[in-house]
Amino acid sequence: MHMKSIILFCTALLYALADMAQERVVKGTVTDSLTQQPLPGVSIKVAGTQKGTATDANGAFTIKISGKESLRLSYIGYDETIVTPSPEQQTLHIMLSSAARALSSVVITGYTQQSKSRTIGAVTSLPAAVVTQAPVGSFDVMLQGRAPGLYVGTPTGQPGEAGRVSIRGLGSINGDVNPLYVVDGVPVSNNSFAALNPDDFETISVLKDAAATAQYGSRAANGVIVITTKKGKAWEDGKVRVNYRNQFGVSMLNSSKWDMMNTNERLQFEEILKDPGMPGWAYSRNNPEKMVNGIAIPKTDADYQYGDRYLDSLRNINTDWRKYLLRNGRIQSHALNVSGGSEHTTFYLSAGYFNQEGIALNSGMERYSLRANIQNRSGRFKSTLNMGISTAAVKYIPDEGVAAEGGAAVGGGGITEKNPIAALYYALPYESPYGKPGPGRYGANALDAYANTLLKDNQIKGVMSFKETAQLNNEFQLTGTVGMDFQQTTRTDYLSPDSWYGQMVPNGNQGYYKKNLASRLGLVSTGGLRYNKQWGKHEIEANLLAEINKITGSNFGFTGFGLTAELPKTPAGITPGTGDNNFIPTIDYKIPPNRLLISQIALFRYSNGDRYTISASLRRDGSSQVPAINRYKFFYAIGGSWNLLAEQFMQDVHTFSTLRLRASYGLTGNAGGFASDYGFRTLYGAALYGGSKALTPQTPGNPFYNWETNRISDIGLEFGFFHNRLRGEIDVYNRVTNGLFINRNLSLTTGFSTIASNAGKVRNRGIELMLEGDIIKQKGLTFTLGLNIAYNQNRILSLGDEQQIFADEATINKPGLPLGTFRAVRWKGVDPQTGAPVYLDKNGNETNTYNADDAVPLKAKYDPPLIGGATASLRYKRFELSMLVSFIHGMSRLNYPDMYAHSGDPNYRYYSQSRDMLSIWQKPGDISKYPGAQYATYFTSRDITSADYIKLRNVTVGYNIPVTKGMSRHVRQIKVFATGQNLLSIMKWRGFDPEDANDIAQYEYPMPRTISGGINVTF
Repeated sequence: MHMKSIILFCTALLYALADMAQERVVKGTVTDSLTQQPLPGVSIKVAGTQKGTATDANGAFTIKISGKESLRLSYIGYDETIVTPSPEQQTLHIMLSSAARALSSVVITGYTQQSKSRTIGAVTSLPAAVVTQAPVGSFDVMLQGRAPGLYVGTPTGQPGEAGRVSIRGLGSINGDVNPLYVVDGVPVSNNSFAALNPDDFETISVLKDAAATAQYGSRAANGVIVITTKKGKAWEDGKVRVNYRNQFGVSMLNSSKWDMMNTNERLQFEEILKDPGMPGWAYSRNNPEKMVNGIAIPKTDADYQYGDRYLDSLRNINTDWRKYLLRNGRIQSHALNVSGGSEHTTFYLSAGYFNQEGIALNSGMERYSLRANIQNRSGRFKSTLNMGISTAAVKYIPDEGVAAEGGAAVGGGGITEKNPIAALYYALPYESPYGKPGPGRYGANALDAYANTLLKDNQIKGVMSFKETAQLNNEFQLTGTVGMDFQQTTRTDYLSPDSWYGQMVPNGNQGYYKKNLASRLGLVSTGGLRYNKQWGKHEIEANLLAEINKITGSNFGFTGFGLTAELPKTPAGITPGTGDNNFIPTIDYKIPPNRLLISQIALFRYSNGDRYTISASLRRDGSSQVPAINRYKFFYAIGGSWNLLAEQFMQDVHTFSTLRLRASYGLTGNAGGFASDYGFRTLYGAALYGGSKALTPQTPGNPFYNWETNRISDIGLEFGFFHNRLRGEIDVYNRVTNGLFINRNLSLTTGFSTIASNAGKVRNRGIELMLEGDIIKQKGLTFTLGLNIAYNQNRILSLGDEQQIFADEATINKPGLPLGTFRAVRWKGVDPQTGAPVYLDKNGNETNTYNADDAVPLKAKYDPPLIGGATASLRYKRFELSMLVSFIHGMSRLNYPDMYAHSGDPNYRYYSQSRDMLSIWQKPGDISKYPGAQYATYFTSRDITSADYIKLRNVTVGYNIPVTKGMSRHVRQIKVFATGQNLLSIMKWRGFDPEDANDIAQYEYPMPRTISGGINVTF
């Protein structure tokens, strides 16, 4: 018996030793399947045992397994994954897929990244696919309706033009209201997106509250948009992946409310006016007189016959100027990328081409881009190099939305006839498109401008960053980043000497040639120490960083005159100027950017599993834009989150699958309240005094100028039902801007009318809601609906000693009112007996006399309080369909085109008119919205028009073509798709499009409707 026990013991020992001999060490990394960003804190257990570990801050892990044991990976918000390493595998690359990505993806805020469940801030993460669905020149316009609280106003349909982006309302009067954009850790200029290729983007994060933005300090007053570009990947088969995507399409005029008169209607209108200077009345049989040398004499039979023939000739013309001044523009884009790598090194290489013809002749954009992203891991070191360079050529229409002083608009901000969009409203239908240019020939003049002008930007853009991290031990990591954002724009503006407008140039009447070169170089360097400690359920992450941001630039140009027609579009055609020939060239110079920002940053986060998270940030900024007395400022934020479902008292509550509360409070700032980086100083310029050269003060400066600061509080709730098939977020926020940048009035005895100063306070408070639900979720079929909506209430609380500030001829800023409140004389209607316009004076009494002093603030404003979007996506087997509807409510604009298209005023009746004007008042008793033609037209409240809209912004359909076995050796995936952009608009606006970035509509380039299709192939 004793011997038998010994034998059994030895046998068991041998089996144990054999098992130990099979035990081996497996290393690996765990990343998010969409972003490929590392996931820290993932639980990894050996299936069927108590052995386990968790990933570190870099998503890395090490674990011992035996034989064919499997690893079970779990992470809140992600699908549980089981992996069985093969006997020869020693390194694993595991990707986790999100069960409900809207609530649980990795959030990248720039300096840090963590899972959504451990993020305190109000952050909306968007996949980059949303900005590549339609071919657009500037990616920011594709963000419309995608994130709650994010408003994008497109100032023009000009290809490549950036939009006006704001997050949670407007918080400044004179300061910048655009968010900070960060690409791969490098702050980039917000007016150069035409040269960025969105096909290279991987994720877009919109940071909205203090907890998310305070780490950026004085640059985060208006929120932050963080963009990461695509990274390479070591694919399982060890091969590279090649992807090619193209898109071809056409853009056309959108569904605008265009109702200008045709020739018959115009001639009828001219008869109503009884203006002898217009052919419709001058040659009418109803007009018994003709004008000879300014004297009315009776017509003869020959005069009547001649008039009949002349009017018949006009009726045969009937020009639709949209067919001559606009076109259907062709679009094409091509994107090629290669990605791959090994265990230690990965790469992503791409090249792109984009070409879009504008719907207006002579306008368009062409872009070439290259990118190389390389990552390398070598022992304790990780290196990341991101390089992107592109060049874009953008052609513009002339004089869009502007005019020389004394133009059509109130205050001289109107239009010129060179603007083809204005010519669409001005040109008469009986004007021949083949006629010669001349006075009053608005269509021919616009065509002449098309043929004889060039307005073009050549842009070069380079964004590069290099990041190095060194893992000192399991807890400490050194990190350093250097980056560069370079932009150079060369603008050419040419007007032929033989053209109608070229012969009206004041300097010599022989056209002009302008050249301007502007450059901007932004440099950033960030370095510091990162600490990450995990024990049990606890985790601490801390960062101590120092950062330097420097921006420099240049801006210089010239204008030459007396051009030689045989040398077009080149400075070689300029005639040297002398005192006799009136060709003296002019020099254009703008104060270039030159500023430095030095910062120290401390970031802290503590997480107790997924139960509690507390975070804090402190940043000290020193800006050269601020006087030395106020140069340094601390910015901070503190916040926390609480996962209620992790509490014992919620264990029996099965209604929710996600329920997380978060709150934050902090301070951010803004230093840029002057027109230049030297604005706080008294600046001098060259002048003549007593016939001698002298220096005279140009700006008064302000040595006591200070920061504009934002105190932001936010409370948010994230929730999910039915295993997160229905999920959402709701945020309530309050943002108060103190030390508002305003121009304070000065006594004219100082030599200046205003001085830039800090005075006043403005508040933005509101609520945001995001909902998303999987209506159908079956194998092979999913149908998801989404909605985001935000309401923001903007109020000016104080303007210091100022009672009110006029922003322009149409809007006013006054305590108690929103920023951008319209101000006008109120319109009452038309007197049926006299046809006279009826106004309300400042006391509300009716009057027929227009007095600009009777203007009062209106309820209308140009920044919309209610914005949102609705999405729908359907996937059925290989078929895909997605849809986006965006909307705004509560926005108004001064509609100058519509105002002048409804005017019988002798100053404006010679322009083409809306067919509504056929119902103009003519005789006592007429009920009409339009006063008699003998009365002058003035800007009143009736010209402030609702700019609300509901737009079918995008529809995309796609189909994944099956890959046969024979093709699969070479082709991995083939997808064909078609997309439509700006397909339908529901609006009250009269004109092309209410969407814009300002308060006054002045014949801007309309947003086009775009239809395109393409193919995406992966090899």
